[in-house]
Amino acid sequence: MISGGFAYKNLFISQHPNIEKVFREFLNNNNPSQIVEIGTMHGGLTLMLRDILNDIGLSSTKIRTYDIEDQKFLKPLINDSSNIEVLNTNLFNYNYDDFKDEETKTDIKKYIQQDGLTIVLCDGGCKRCEYNILAPLLKSQDIIMAHDYAPNKDFFNMHIKDKIWNWMEIQDSDIQDITNKYNLLPYNQEQMLSIVWNCRKKYDFN
Repeated sequence: MISGGFAYKNLFISQHPNIEKVFREFLNNNNPSQIVEIGTMHGGLTLMLRDILNDIGLSSTKIRTYDIEDQKFLKPLINDSSNIEVLNTNLFNYNYDDFKDEETKTDIKKYIQQDGLTIVLCDGGCKRCEYNILAPLLKSQDIIMAHDYAPNKDFFNMHIKDKIWNWMEIQDSDIQDITNKYNLLPYNQEQMLSIVWNCRKKYDFN
């Protein structure tokens, strides 16, 4: 039976059980300066990311997490020294095809384009929408990822469903145009696919 998640520090985390191991190696190899998480949910993944970063010597790495719901379970577990910014706001418009407004776009763009590597995690209500809207803001070498991923439906049905994960919300065809336009190439994809995340890095070929 495939579980939809587990508890981390008493907060639900809707992820594959191997996520901590995979993300620990990934973050250790990439040393991000800041992380953007879309879709805080109960905050289990947010706390896990913070703990991993602290354990591997990246306590200065900032995490900003967004959700349209108030994170009443997560907020009591963090403080000013946690380096976690929890924002109860919607970045996107009603149609989920652009940012809510220019001020919102300018703010998240400024955050992503800070010095150092930025990792963007798309795990909200429409992963493919979030990916397509946020990808143009990446600078060279930044990484964008999306959860509940399979390359295509046939691959999902053959290799993932009822084996490692039962949810698919984004596939390659959903992001083909944007990845081609902005030189987003698969990065560490075999490992990330084992926990149903898409992972791409932006390259500057100009």
